[in-house]
Order: sequence, then C-alpha cells, then structure tokens
Amino acid sequence: MLTGFGEKLTVQENLRYLLARILGGLIICVLIFTLSRVFLVFSFVRTQYFDMTINEQFNFWILSLRFDLKVSSIAYVFAVLAGLVTFFNRGFTVFKSLFQIYNFVVIYAALIFSIVNYFYFKTYDKSIDTFIFAITKEDPEAVINTVINDYPFFTGILLLCLSFFLYRYLCRFTYLFFEKIVYIPRKVSSTCGFMLIFLMLFFMLMRGSFSIFPLRQLNAQVTDKSGINYCIPNGPIAFYWAYLWEKESLYVPTAKPSEILSSYRDLGIDIEGNKVSDLFTPLLHKTAHNDFLKTHTPNIVFNVMESMSTHIMSYDEGEKRDLLGELRKHFATDFVFRNFISEGNGTSDSLTRLLVSVPNMDLSTSVYSGQDYICNIAKLFNDAGYETIFITASTASWRNLDNFLKQLNFSRVIERTQVLRDYPEATSGAWGIDDEFLFKETYKILNEQHDKPLFIMTLSISNHPPFRLPKHVKVQKVPLPDDILKRFPYEDTETIFATLRYANDELGKFISRVKDNEKLRNNTFIAATGDHNMRGIGYQNHPEELVFGHEVPFYLYMPEEYVKNTNVHYDKDRLGSQKDIITTMVSHALSDFEFYSFGCDLLSDDKCTFPYAFNDNVVVSYERTHACNMLAYPPLGYNFNHKPYLMVEDKASARDCKKEFALKQLHKQLFYIQAHKGKQDDFQSMKISDN
Repeated sequence: MLTGFGEKLTVQENLRYLLARILGGLIICVLIFTLSRVFLVFSFVRTQYFDMTINEQFNFWILSLRFDLKVSSIAYVFAVLAGLVTFFNRGFTVFKSLFQIYNFVVIYAALIFSIVNYFYFKTYDKSIDTFIFAITKEDPEAVINTVINDYPFFTGILLLCLSFFLYRYLCRFTYLFFEKIVYIPRKVSSTCGFMLIFLMLFFMLMRGSFSIFPLRQLNAQVTDKSGINYCIPNGPIAFYWAYLWEKESLYVPTAKPSEILSSYRDLGIDIEGNKVSDLFTPLLHKTAHNDFLKTHTPNIVFNVMESMSTHIMSYDEGEKRDLLGELRKHFATDFVFRNFISEGNGTSDSLTRLLVSVPNMDLSTSVYSGQDYICNIAKLFNDAGYETIFITASTASWRNLDNFLKQLNFSRVIERTQVLRDYPEATSGAWGIDDEFLFKETYKILNEQHDKPLFIMTLSISNHPPFRLPKHVKVQKVPLPDDILKRFPYEDTETIFATLRYANDELGKFISRVKDNEKLRNNTFIAATGDHNMRGIGYQNHPEELVFGHEVPFYLYMPEEYVKNTNVHYDKDRLGSQKDIITTMVSHALSDFEFYSFGCDLLSDDKCTFPYAFNDNVVVSYERTHACNMLAYPPLGYNFNHKPYLMVEDKASARDCKKEFALKQLHKQLFYIQAHKGKQDDFQSMKISDN
C-alpha cells in the first residue's frame, strides 16, 4: 500500500494514464507542426532548401523539432501540473474528464495555427508576423469577404469538422500505444524518482535548450536563406512572437543623437552644428531658381495604385495580352521608371512612408500620429501655397486615416461616401469604390475653379483581393501559358490579370481627360506608382527575385513647357524608389523652395545625399553594384546576374552592406527622435549634448 495514496495499482494506473496522454499529445502536436513545415518548404521554398548543404538541412530539421517540442510542452504544462496534483486522489476522475476537452483545444489550436501560418506564408512569403494584427485595424466586413473569396474558407471548415474523426482515432491509437509501453515503478521511492526525472526532462523541453539561455527567436536561423529561416517557427510560436513585437511596437523607442551621428558616419556624411535639428540637415533640399516656375506653379496629382505590380505588368504583350489598356499610350510618351521599388510592403506601410517618411505602418492609429514630422508632404505643399486634398476609394475611417490626414494638415479628405453622393451609380467591391469613379471624382475636383494650385493624392482600391470587376466591364480573355498559371496559383487567374488591366485602363482614361482639357494639360503633373507588388506568388522560392519582388512602376506626366524649362535629364533605366517621387516632382515644379526629404531627383544628374533604392526588405545603391537583403542579420549582399528586372544571383556574395544597413537604421532613428521631440520650438533649440 502507498500510505494515504489509496491502492498502489490505482496510483500506477493514474500515472500511466497521465504520462500516456502527455506523451501522446506531444507526439501528435509535433506531427502536426512537422507536416505543416514540410508543406511550407516544398510549396514555397523548395529551391532554397535544395541549395542548402546536407549539414544545413539536418540542422534545420533538428532546430525546428526543438521549437516544436518547446511549444508542445508549454501547451501541456497545465495538464501535467493538474495531473500531478490529483493522480493520488479522487480528483483524478475530474481531471480525466477535463483533459479530453483540454487535449482537443490544444491539438486543434496547433492545427489551426499551422493552417493560418501556411496561408500567411503563401500570401506574404514569411511566417506569421506583426502584419497579422493589421486585420484589427481594417474594415471587418471587407476582411471577411477577402478571406471567404481568396481562401478555401468553407472547404477548410468542412475539412476541420471531418478531421475530428481522424483526431479521435489518432488519439485513441496513440494513447493506447503509450499506455502499453509506459512503465511505472512499484516502489514509492522509485515512483518519486521516476516522476522527478520526467518533470526535469519535461521542463527542459519547455526551455528547448540545455544551455544557459532558453531557445528563443534569436536562435531561429540556420542559413543565409531567409525563406528557410521563416519555416523554422511553427504557427503558434510565430504568432506569439508577432504578439510580443506588436505590443512592443505600441511604444516607440528612443534614439540618442550619438546613434544617429554614427549612422551618418557609416553613410559617409558629417553633421555640422550642435542642435538636434541639425541632425536633419542632410535631408534638406533647395530647388534651383527658375523664372518660369515663379509664374507657372503646376497642379500635381499623385496616384497611389493598389498592387500596381511590375511583375504582372511584365507579362504584357500588347494586343496579345493587353494589361495596360488606355495607360499604354501614356507609358509610351511620358516618363516611366520600371527599375523602381516600393518603400513599404503593404498599403499602410508604403502610404505612411510616402506621407511622412516614417517606417511605422501603424503610425496613423498610434499616439505618435500627431507629431510634426519634418518630411510631412502636406506641410510641404501647404507651405508652397497649394491646397492639399486626399481622395481615397475606401472609407476615411480605415486605419484612422481621416484624423491622421487632418493632423498632417491636408485641406480636404474625400472618401467613398462623398464620391457616392456625386456619383450614385458608382460600383464598389469589398474594400471601396471602383477606380473609374475615384478618377471621375479626382477629375471633377481638378477641373473646378480654384484660387490655389492643387496637390491631390489619391488611393485606389479596385486591384485588391478579392479580385472582381464591375458588372459593366467585360473580362478580357487573355492567353495564359502554363508557366504563368503555375506562378499564380489562384482559381481565377484571368480575373486577377483583368482587374489589373481595368485599374491601369481607368488611370489611363483619367490621364487622357486631363491631357485633352486645354485648361489642365499644360499646368498639371500626374504621377502614379503601386503601393506594393502583388503578394502570394512565391518570391521566397525564387531567390533571384530579391529586388524584383518589390518592384512597382513610377509613371510621371510633365507638360512639355516644364520639361523644356527645368533642365530634365531622363534615363528610363535609372534606379529609384518611392522616396524619390516627391523630390522629383517638387524639383521641377517649384522655384527657390526648401523642403526635407530622403529622396533624389530622378530627372536630374545632380549628386544625391541618399543614392539608394530603398525598401524595408532590400536596398540597392544607385551604382547598382549589388543588392542587400535587409531581412538577414547582418544584411547579405547579392550580385546582379545581368538579366532583366534586376535579377540577382542565387548565392550571397562578399559585398559589404554597411551603408545600406546604416540607411535603414537612420530611417528608424530619425523617426524615434521625432516621435519623442515634444514641442517644435523646444526641438529646434535642443542641443545634441543635452540628449
């Protein structure tokens, strides 16, 4: 007899039951994580995987297993503790009943997070990260429509329900197997020693490591191939890391002037002066004196087009596969930069960078949104005497955009509600009104009588999942060979291409209307770029597309008189990025005007302070010697392979990315110091030595 414990046989049975369920649950969870990882690797990063050495592949699976065991052990720790408290008394009967529910929740949580991680990887080329929390800032109805239309939602629900039968069979088989092989010593002392060893091993699994430090995100790297490293964390731990980073992102760090000075030095830039405001001097531009511009201030319309992708547009073949529509003739006659990359990798990400040069996609919804950012383009054009107008095809409440834009001092913010008042017949999708009516509204405002020149910034939405076309638009039948269909694994690839063509066609029609208007064609600039490249087409499995995966076009119409009178030097092959757009337009629109920007004038041969095409994930110097993968730490350099669209070699080179890394750091640091700067007057007079 075990004194006070009841019958020895009962205690042994309870312990055997507990250990069999815990070990079985661990095995099932690890099996789910491993299978999901196999799907990730062979669906999205197959090329990178087979480029690794045997040793790297081995380390990948071992490290992944350690993370899986860590997560699985943490998931069952409450069951272990509850079982150990009750195994020697009648409370264990209650434990057995509750464990069935607990086990179901744990295993299905592992399964659901793995499924979410798979489709997240398919869409964003990475495991779950903080961008997943952007869903809480979106229009819920639009998000639901996108999920239902773009993912096998109902099929997934059905399969999850059917998997319950497999779950019951697998659990019964696994638990019975472990009950047969688990041995529990009969002696009290041996049983206690056995359980002590079990607990030590279990908690070691929870740490994931036998060394001083537990297994953590810092360890999730076995190769220089970022796609492979993204496959190491399983769904639950990737979500947990994202949650921690999301919490941390709510509080902007501080930056010391000494850190900023260090970044400048790495870029080869010396700062003169001792005021904190002097840290922004390298961003200061002054346009040349120009008598023509003194009396001819142009209107400027800057269109940010949803998912205007260089990749998809590269499949355009004129009449055979027309993806440009009305935009084609304007691309043929005006300035177009195709070696051009987006600064961010999502709509809010790129938009925030374009508006204020801040690398924080959640700025509009944060407590730091109201600061006076030095690269605020609304302030720039207000100071230049413009009326500033923002027109969005979506709701202005999206990501608190209305309040944010008003804090930036846009004169007017126009959203779908006003467009629908002006055009009751306007069609719309899940995320907003169609581009046709966005551009009708833009043209209407541009054509109205106004005392000031207009700066109008638009945000389109039609080319956004779920892809669809207005009923009155006929889907273009385009031939899509197998190589394209394989690259775009969607049920209706034809609609995706047709939606892009529709958006390009409507932009082209708007440009044509402006050019056909005698009042507007000679005094209006029109610019357009994509907010980001298209997602979900497997860039991780094509490492040569490190840069290409972020390319969007930059189009600019400038009336002939401005071209003649502002010393334009156009090189269609020139490299650029979105930080250069405003700088380019202002340099050819305003005389003797000072403003702050990271950008370069792409229509000038003048020396530029920051000669880099910049994206948060990849940076390329304008010398085009190599591209730097900023997702690796330290960043890795890749040589170009002299193919079209800035393709790089598969293997990293010995190229130095110190300057590129310093530029990325500088972006962050200047944001941090502005976010905490307090009153503008104090900021201007603050000494570097005071910080």
